Amino acid sequence: MLLLAALVFAGLSVATAWLEQALHRNTREEALRLWGEWFLLPLARVFCLMAFIVLAGASLYGLRDIPSPAELLAQAPGRTDRLITWLFFTGLLLPAVPLLRRVPGLVLPLQGGAGVALVFTWLAAAADFGGARLWPDLPTLLMLAALSGFAMACAHLLTQAVQDEVRRQEAYDLLLLWLQLPLLVAYGHWLGRQLPA
Repeated sequence: MLLLAALVFAGLSVATAWLEQALHRNTREEALRLWGEWFLLPLARVFCLMAFIVLAGASLYGLRDIPSPAELLAQAPGRTDRLITWLFFTGLLLPAVPLLRRVPGLVLPLQGGAGVALVFTWLAAAADFGGARLWPDLPTLLMLAALSGFAMACAHLLTQAVQDEVRRQEAYDLLLLWLQLPLLVAYGHWLGRQLPA
């Protein structure tokens, strides 16, 4: 399921990148361009992340025989809306943090991690487990930071051959999206290990 989720995420993120290019190159009206940048594109990224979380299923948390994210969303009214809202506003607010403005590659794993954590709280509630922690321990945090740095370095290295600066940045952003999916899986597995067997 993880492979299918990753492939769907890759396809949707390519479509989102194409939409972003179309907005920047074909939209002359400032109001329409801002609407696209502040609403349409963040919403498209939310659906990319939601598709990954839902399709990855229980394997996102390294578990079997548990309700899938899709089943958890269907168990109570308003959960889908809550997940969309949570992902949308974290995606809008995180880039406003000064550190994240300088290192934009951290936004996606934090935004995706917020979605993975929210679904996990519903999973823990379904398992009647009240002792779950959402903030990783120090070794896990260091591992996630190392994975993020490795993803950024790989994306930078793999796009150096692109001569055009704009296209190089677009390719870097897209590659970074794909290369940071392992962070979400690693965080999800850390959350899943807290649940009793």
